[in-house]
Amino acid sequence: MAKAGLPRVAVIGAGPVGLEAALYAHAAGLPVAVYDRGQAAEHLLRWAHVRLFTPFGLSTTPLGRHTLFRADPKRQLPADADHVTAKEFRDGYLAPLAESEPLRGLIQVQHAVVAVGRSGRGKKTDPDDPKRPPGPFRLLVRGPNGAERMDTADVVLDCTGVLDAPNWLGDGGVPAVGEAAARPNLPVGVVDVLGEARQRFADRSVIVVGDGYSAATVVCDLAALADGHPATWVIWLTRGQRTQPLPRLANDPLRERDRLAARANSLPTRCDANLEFHPLTLLHEVVCHGPDQGFRVTGRRAGRPVVWEVDRVIAAVGYRPSLAMCEQLRVDEPVGKPETREPGYFVLGARSFGRDSGFLLRDGHDQIRRVFAAVLGKPGLDLYAGKAA
Repeated sequence: MAKAGLPRVAVIGAGPVGLEAALYAHAAGLPVAVYDRGQAAEHLLRWAHVRLFTPFGLSTTPLGRHTLFRADPKRQLPADADHVTAKEFRDGYLAPLAESEPLRGLIQVQHAVVAVGRSGRGKKTDPDDPKRPPGPFRLLVRGPNGAERMDTADVVLDCTGVLDAPNWLGDGGVPAVGEAAARPNLPVGVVDVLGEARQRFADRSVIVVGDGYSAATVVCDLAALADGHPATWVIWLTRGQRTQPLPRLANDPLRERDRLAARANSLPTRCDANLEFHPLTLLHEVVCHGPDQGFRVTGRRAGRPVVWEVDRVIAAVGYRPSLAMCEQLRVDEPVGKPETREPGYFVLGARSFGRDSGFLLRDGHDQIRRVFAAVLGKPGLDLYAGKAA
């Protein structure tokens, strides 16, 4: 433990939840170090054009806003009800937060945590032995020049997210035949088909695989692209049995999410949308004929064989959490809560929801409060309360 008995906190990942967690730790008076293998909040640039479902007021915290206004009382932030894009959120809130006085010097960018273990634990060590209190965590850290070092911590907050482990397209969650080889030519997630990738998709035949909001966003954007490029043709493949692509949530409090669902569900019924919708489709083969040479996609739809030859394929089937970094610890696949079987090791943010894509930033903020209340043994601790925006 650190001097004065304060637990040393290591935050892995400087994304939206990692930055807020580090800020909370600093406000609680705890020694904290933040590690990110890239730059702070860098991953938001992968989907920079996407507008957040959650309004700005629910995507930020009172502590974060208080920190920014304390540094610059005249700072202009979006209104609480505004829906900003990922880039606007990063540039206008997260990047200034990462550079703010409380976090200055705490964030180690381009430093990847390769593995996390526990001091004194070996193959024959019983981790539940009450006579052997758990030792500190050991973090193998690799810097930008490849040099490695070992850091230690008493509490680890894993805020690394899931974007580096996309799901496979094949039936059963395994790669389709040819998919691994096709990956370099197979974009993943919410591709900006109306922006930087426009020329790659205009007047092309495109298969989009996925039955969630990411897939729906891409399909809606491709439909908009087809308005000006009528040769664009979209084939939307989903595994589910729904006759409509997305479920509509009754009285959905997130207006933008409901609008997306309504629009996506209307597209298959339009005769001018340049779109085919195929539910109950399981893929067997995804073969790339070469860069810009197209794909052959085969599978079964409602039990019947199907084959498509298309120009492009977009994989929007979500992500899965990778446990490789903490494989020496008692950390199971996350199921929606930050606590793990490993004392002092917490999984926060989108990673904590595992394969459930329903995570919202406000969930991460609630997790931060709960985790630090547990770490400090103060059930009523809430450093967000009373902070002026």
